Amino acid sequence: MRMKIRARVALALAAALTWVAPALALAQQFEKVSGAAREELPAARFVAAAYSFIWIAVVLYVVSIARGLGKVRKDLDELKNKLERSSPRP
Repeated sequence: MRMKIRARVALALAAALTWVAPALALAQQFEKVSGAAREELPAARFVAAAYSFIWIAVVLYVVSIARGLGKVRKDLDELKNKLERSSPRP
């Protein structure tokens, strides 16, 4: 009994797809539209803004690293001087 119901459902689906197939084929045909209003985004401005933001962020990062490295070098030189003064020479 269940096989008969499944067969009927499968047959009904196949018939429905056969009936809908020409409509699907017509729905997939495209026509060129000319003279339609286009919405354009100023992409060049957005790209330029994004690149400038990234480059500014990179430059600021490099500057902050360089300043930190300068402080570390200064501290290291002070430590070397303190060690030279405090350690007796033979």
